[in-house]
Parts: sequence; structure tokens; C-alpha cells
Amino acid sequence: MDTMVQRLTKLEHLDLSRLNVPAPFLEAIANLSSLTSLVLKDCNLQGTIPTAIFELPRLQLLNLCFNSELSGNLSEFPLRSPIKSLSLSHTNFSGPLPTSLGNLTFLNKFDIGSSNLLGNIPSSIGKLTQLTMLSFRSNKLSGEIPSSIRKLVQLSSLDLSMNQLSGEIPVEITCLTRLTYLDLSFNKLIGPIPEDISNLENLTSLYLQSNNLNGTLRLDVVLRVKYLVILVLSFNEFSSIIEPEMNISLPNLSVLGLASNNLSKLPMFMCNRSSLQWLDLSQNSIYGLTPLWYLNVSMEDLYFFNLSRNLITNFPAFKWSYLDILDLTYNDIQGFLPSPPKDISIYLVSNNKLSGEISPEICQLSSIDILDLSKNKLTGVIPPCLSNLSVTLFVLSLHGNDLYGRFPQWQNDFCGVEMIDVSDNQLRGSLPRELANCSGLEFLNFGNNQIVDTFPSWMGLLLNLKVLILRSNRFHGAIGETEVGDQFLKLRIVDLSMNNFSSSLPYEYFNSWSAMKVHDSDDEYYYGYSQRTYYPSPLYDKKDTRDGYWVNYHYPMTIINKGIAMEYEKILEYLNVIDLSSNNFIGEIPNSVGSLTELRLLNISNNNLTGPIPSSLANLIQLESLDLSSNKLSGMIPPALTHLIFLAFFNVSDNHLSGPIPQANQFTTFENNSYGGNFGLCGGPLTKKCGNPIETPLAPPSSAFAEEDSGTWFEELNWKIVLIGFGGGLVIGVVMGLTTTSRIERWFLRFYRGRRGRRMHQIRFA
Repeated sequence: MDTMVQRLTKLEHLDLSRLNVPAPFLEAIANLSSLTSLVLKDCNLQGTIPTAIFELPRLQLLNLCFNSELSGNLSEFPLRSPIKSLSLSHTNFSGPLPTSLGNLTFLNKFDIGSSNLLGNIPSSIGKLTQLTMLSFRSNKLSGEIPSSIRKLVQLSSLDLSMNQLSGEIPVEITCLTRLTYLDLSFNKLIGPIPEDISNLENLTSLYLQSNNLNGTLRLDVVLRVKYLVILVLSFNEFSSIIEPEMNISLPNLSVLGLASNNLSKLPMFMCNRSSLQWLDLSQNSIYGLTPLWYLNVSMEDLYFFNLSRNLITNFPAFKWSYLDILDLTYNDIQGFLPSPPKDISIYLVSNNKLSGEISPEICQLSSIDILDLSKNKLTGVIPPCLSNLSVTLFVLSLHGNDLYGRFPQWQNDFCGVEMIDVSDNQLRGSLPRELANCSGLEFLNFGNNQIVDTFPSWMGLLLNLKVLILRSNRFHGAIGETEVGDQFLKLRIVDLSMNNFSSSLPYEYFNSWSAMKVHDSDDEYYYGYSQRTYYPSPLYDKKDTRDGYWVNYHYPMTIINKGIAMEYEKILEYLNVIDLSSNNFIGEIPNSVGSLTELRLLNISNNNLTGPIPSSLANLIQLESLDLSSNKLSGMIPPALTHLIFLAFFNVSDNHLSGPIPQANQFTTFENNSYGGNFGLCGGPLTKKCGNPIETPLAPPSSAFAEEDSGTWFEELNWKIVLIGFGGGLVIGVVMGLTTTSRIERWFLRFYRGRRGRRMHQIRFA
């Protein structure tokens, strides 16, 4: 290495982008005193950056971005450092911004976004008078934006988004008249938007969403910036809005975000907005009939429209032929289903009051990716021609209507569907065998219908199937043995409850459900559809990667526990659930269930199971809910179950169990009703004392679970409770619906973490 460096002592420019550069090489580079330009972008660099690199006497350009494992602090910069361009984004740099930052007086570009910086922005930032681009995006910076920022008069792009900045937007920002791009979104800023914002006459993109801005929103002032292309002010706390005059000229405005801004009517100034392409008015209080002037607005280029979570009562025929994404969920729209443009790709109209039949015209949506008509009052049969969309369709949700008849047979050999939810209808017949062609199917919910069929073992070779919900139908017969080797290898949630399955529990399937045996990751990945989309760019009609948003459509879930239904917005992918309750299973609980070590919830209550509770259940070290109630189980409760230190719900009532109740760990928290109807049991919490008390040894703590989630299960909780007229048992199902979050002690919060409505329905645009 030293020999190589000696040969490169006069090297001025070095670019090794996208090559794997070993850590020792960085130390060697720090000795190349002639370097003026060093680019090590996306080189899989690891370890700590040598501070000597920042002190190279001739270095003018340093680019280390997209090295997520590269750590370090911003060192003390020497006086009159020659650095002109510093790109450190998407690294693991941490610590505060040093006051010596002001020594970089030649700096014209500084990008250290998506790192781990903390502390305040130093006032010495005002000494960087040559800066044209500054980005501290996505760090942990706090405090107020320093007023010295007014000195950065050459600045054209300023991005301080996704930090924890507080205080008001400093009026000094309005002195930066060369700004074209300003992003202060996702902070904790308060107060009004400075009225002098109109001084930024060159501004094309303004992002202020997701702050705590308050007072009156002076749109009449903001929209004086005549070159604005993108304006996003959503999710603030404005109390009122002053609109501009209707004849205001905004020839370039393409993106307008006013979600959650206390609007009570559609903005009148949009009457003449022919250039608008992206419009978000969701989560306001816009009510009543959609005015005719609005439907006649000549927004021929409009491709995104979000009017969800308002109080709209009608939405007549569409006039916007290029509309690609339309979200009308959670309104009060009545009457027949509005027919969207034929080229639409995402059409969401759930949680309204639509009635009548689904028109066959829906089958003409040849580009549709997501179709969600759930939770309305739609009747009739599912149009058979809907199967023609199986090639393009990713998500089909029709649950919570009054649909009847058979589910249509897919006509195409190829099926691209990933999610089908037709639960809570009155569908009859059997499961269509053509679903076996849907090789990408991840999520299938036919719950709460009148399907008559046997267990669909023919779906076992669907390699991507993770969620199978058939609860509350008329499935019957034995589940039996696997037909061809291991099947349902990726299955994580299976709910066959409230059917007429018989014979023994499916021990061979327990052996083959390998996804329930492996701990993949605790990362918060949710079942759903995600797509990165970009706003139209102010520059040259191209996509600007800064100006984008995610389309996230999550697959929610309903849990019914002791007659109480709780609806959840989204499901973490590492949740593993088996619910076989309320069937006619007989025989013993097989030991093989103990091999499903990542299982979080097991419910086999309300069957005719006999024999002992197997000690192998103690291997389910992640288990948080166990319901074995209303069977004919006998023998003792295995003391080894006290090793289940995450067990928050336990019910063995109405069996034939006997002997002492274990008295360690979680078992000290369960109440009488967990054990009722077992006349041979004794010991706390029961009043019946044991004749020969047996002290249950305390289970040793498991290192794998040393860390506990903070807070209680009531955190971030939104309950929607539906009383169900039947007794015990836990049922898992899936619905599209209102966010609810919970966890028995910890598990509901952990696996179904809800958030305040960014919608809060199935799709989010951020």
C-alpha cells in the first residue's frame, strides 16, 4: 500500500465510484497531498473516515456519499480551507456541526443529508457566503434556524427537511432572493409563513408540510411567487385561510398540497388552473355536493387527485382523461359507483355509502393496479369480466359490501394479482381453482362469506402466499397431509377459524410452514403495495428525485378476541399467527407445533382436542397469545410454559386440566377466567389451594428478549370496537378500515402500530 501511494504522490483527481474500496486505502489516500478532487461515491466504505482527509491542503471537491457504513465526525476545519464541494449524504456521520464550518469560505455546495447529525445549526453558517446549495435533510438537528442564514445570498437550493428544528420560519430566509428550491418540511416549526415570502421571486419549489405552522394561511401572499411549480403546505395547524383572487395568474403551478388545513370548501382560485397535475385536498372538512364548476375545471393534465377524508356527498362523472391516481376514501359519497377514466391505475373509493351493482364498465380499466371498493353498500354479483384485469391488477379489495354469487373465474393463464380481499360479503360456491395461476399472490382473504369447500391444498405451491384467511365460512373435512412435499413455505398468517374442519390438527403442515420458524428481521416492513413516484420537475420537464412521494397501500387486519373486533391499519410482515379455533378438530395437539418458534399468536380454542398440553409449546419463545380454551385437554399445565416471558394472553378455561397452576413470570399476571371450568386445577389465582404445593422454578431470562419496547399498549391507540354475538375464541381476519392499534400488554402495539392519519386510510402520499 505504501509503495502504491508513493507512486501517486502527484495525483490530483481520483474517482473510484461504485468500486469496493477497503478501509486501509482511506488512510493511504489521506497522504496524497496533491489531491484536488476525491470521489468515493457508493464504494461500500466502512469504518471511520480519517480526519486528515478533510485537511488535505489542495482538496477542493470531496464526495463520499452513499456509504452508509462510513462513520465519523465533521472535524475542525482549518482557516481558509480550499474545499468548494462537500458531499457526505447517506453516510453515518454523527455529532454536531462544528463552528469551524465557517472556515469553509470557498464552499459552494454542502450536502450531508440522510446522516446522523445532531445539535444546532451554528450561526457561523452565515460565513459561507459562496454557498449555492445546502442540504441537511434527514438528520437530527434541533433548535432554531439561525438568522445568519440571511447572508447566504448566493443560495439557490436550501433543504433542512426531516429534522427537529423549532421556532418560527426566520424572516431572514426571505432575503435569499436567488432561491429556487426551499424545503423545511417535517420539522417542528411554528408561527405563520412570513408575508415577505413573496420576495422569493425565483422560487419554483416550496415544501412546508408536516410542521406546526399556525395562524392564518395567507395563500394570497404565498401565491404571489409567480414562478411556483410545487407548493406543499399539508399537515399544519392553520386556523383559517385567505385565498387569492380568482383571476390570479399561476401559469406554472403543477403541484398543490393543502391536506389537513381546515378547508371547508374547494378552493375557488383553482377555477383556471389548467396546468395543475397533482392535487391533495385530503383530511379537510370539505362537505356537500361537488360543485359543477369544479368538475368542469380544465385540468386536462391532472394525474393525481386525493380528496379522501372529507365530507363530500357526490362525485359525478370525471372530466380528467389523464387521471392516474384517485383517492375518494372516507367520504359520504352516495349513489352509484363513479366510473373513473379508463387509464387510471389506482382507484380508491372505500368507506363511502355507494350502492347498487358494480357496473361491467369497471372491466374497461385496462391499466388498473389497485381497485378498492371496500366498505360500501354495493350489491349484486362481482362482474365476471373482472377476471380480464388479472394481468394488470395487483390489489383487489371488495370486502365489506353485500355482494353475492360466485367469485369470478380468472380467464387468463397468467395472473399478476398479489392481494385479494372479498371478506364480509355473501359469496357462495367454492374457491376458484384458477387462483393457483396467481404465482405472486401474497394475501388472500375470503373470510365471512358462505363458501363451501375443502381445504385448498392445491394452493400450497404458491411460493409467495403469506396470508391465508378463510374464517367464518363452510369449509369442511380434514386438512390432511401435504400432497407434494413441503407446502405453504412462506405462510405467516393462517386463519381457518369458525368453519367445519374435522379430524386431527394438520401436523404435517406445521412441519412445512418454515417461515414461522425463522427470525428474518425486526425491520418494520408491512404487507402492502409501495411505489415511488415523482412530482413534475421545475427543470426541463424531467423528474427531480428530490420532488417525490411514496404511494403506500397497506393491507389492514381485524382481530376478534372474546367478542371484540379491533381493526388495524397495517400488518408487520414478521407477525406469525395460527387461528384454527371454532372447528371440529379432534385428537391431541401435535408436538410439531413447537417447531414454529417464531409464532406470536396461537388459537386452537373451541374444538374437541384431547390429551395433554404438550411441553413443546415452551419452545414458542416469541409467543404472546395462547388460547386453548373450550376443549377436552387433560393433565397438568406444563411448568415449562413459564419460559414464555412475552406471553400476555393465556386461556385454558373449560378443559379437564388438573394440578397446580405455574407461579412464575407471566403466569403471575393471569386472572381466574384464564383457568375457569377446570375443576382439578389449584393454586393462585384460584381460591382452591393445592394439597401438596409444588413451587414452580423461576424461568431464567432469555437474552434474546432482553430489550423491551417502551411505553404501554395504549400508546398511539385508536380503537374501533365491534361487539360480536358469540363467545370465546380469537379470530384473525383482514379488513380495509379505520386505524386501530393495540397490543395485549406489548404485542398489539408492536405488530399493528397505528399512526395518526396521514390519510389515515389505506394509502399515503408523502
